[in-house]
Amino acid sequence: MMTDAPWIGMVDHRISAAVVFFFLMMLLRPERQKPRFWLRAAASFLLMAAANWLIRYCAEDVFRGNVYLEGLGYALQVLALFLLFLLCYRWCYSATPVQAVYTAILALAIFKISWNFFKAFGSLFELMNGIVPWSAHSPFGSMVSYVVYCVICLICWAIYDYEVHTAALHTELRLIVTLAGVFVLIQMMLEFCGHVFTANTSALFLYYFCSLLYSIINFASLLLMAMLDDFRHENRSMHDFISNKMRYYEMSRDGIASLQEKCHDLKHQIAAIRSEVGKESFTRYLDELQDSIDAYSAVIDCGNETVNIVLTEKNFLCLSRKVKFSYLIDGGLFSFLSEREIYSLFGNALDNALEAVMKVEDPERRFITLKSNRRGNLVVMQVENTCAGEVRMENGLPPTTKSGSGHGFGVRSIQRLAEKHGGEISMRAENGVFRLSVLLDPGFSRK
Repeated sequence: MMTDAPWIGMVDHRISAAVVFFFLMMLLRPERQKPRFWLRAAASFLLMAAANWLIRYCAEDVFRGNVYLEGLGYALQVLALFLLFLLCYRWCYSATPVQAVYTAILALAIFKISWNFFKAFGSLFELMNGIVPWSAHSPFGSMVSYVVYCVICLICWAIYDYEVHTAALHTELRLIVTLAGVFVLIQMMLEFCGHVFTANTSALFLYYFCSLLYSIINFASLLLMAMLDDFRHENRSMHDFISNKMRYYEMSRDGIASLQEKCHDLKHQIAAIRSEVGKESFTRYLDELQDSIDAYSAVIDCGNETVNIVLTEKNFLCLSRKVKFSYLIDGGLFSFLSEREIYSLFGNALDNALEAVMKVEDPERRFITLKSNRRGNLVVMQVENTCAGEVRMENGLPPTTKSGSGHGFGVRSIQRLAEKHGGEISMRAENGVFRLSVLLDPGFSRK
């Protein structure tokens, strides 16, 4: 195992970088694979390995003796692997150009972390003891290197997967391409300098150590970039989501007023008809019609105009869908909230409740209850509704059943509003009833 093997230097050392890049392509993958994925993946590996072998052959054999041409060859290896990874990633996966370029930069950063870590460790061991515990061209040394590469790649992937999940960036392609160009150019310069200006073991260790720190900084910067991009996109989408809700409720304000006026006129017309017609059946029909009009003409007045609009609109929806809606609420408790926040809080809470209660098959079991009260210095809003089946909770929140734009924004909007006002939300489901409680501190506001 410790004896040098010619094929290690001739084959393994010349394709090892391609093996690591291919391993990263399997790890850093998006959700969708293209048809005949494994055939595409096999062809991609062969292409990467062949290109990497050819470049290393030129650098180590053709340019042997010319340190500058050797350094240029190793620098070109970085560029070639980056471009091949980008090409193969787009060929194997259904990824956007921005996502593919970002993932290629990320793969290069992780590769350099694993590569520089192994090289720095070997240089440090040689610097301290004069020898390394394995031969550079032995099968044992090759196995140790792959173990180190794989472990570090898996650690970096786990961090990436936990913090980012997927590189669905929403930045401009021009920006990410510029970033990739700068990053790859610097890596090529480092590779060139590492092979030209490291004449002794001390200099070699310092080079690999500094390159390792630089690669770690790049990796952290790429993670931060993706996290900030996701945060900005989510905030923008949530803002649009709430703005659309506000426009909807503002239109409802005029519609409710118009409906109330028409119902008022209809009640006077019915009274006139009743005075002239004495038939019992017709009177009973008019009574039923008036009861219906009374229900739809009732505009909720709880002491807050914006809350009135939301609750009246939701009351109409519940009536049309035969859902029992009861409320005991003092709108004045929520005067510290802006109109946008009221639309977000009450609208999203009742929309979610109405969506859940409509899944209950028995119409007699469909109900929604809304309550509010003051608990010390806090204001509490509670929504209860019946639900069908067991509600599964993830991180204290129910998973959304919606798709597309606005996916999950309702609950997250309520949660962020509560946090902004020094409160919190809690959710629990038992015995077929789902309860949402929102605590708010009127004297607290986080910008």
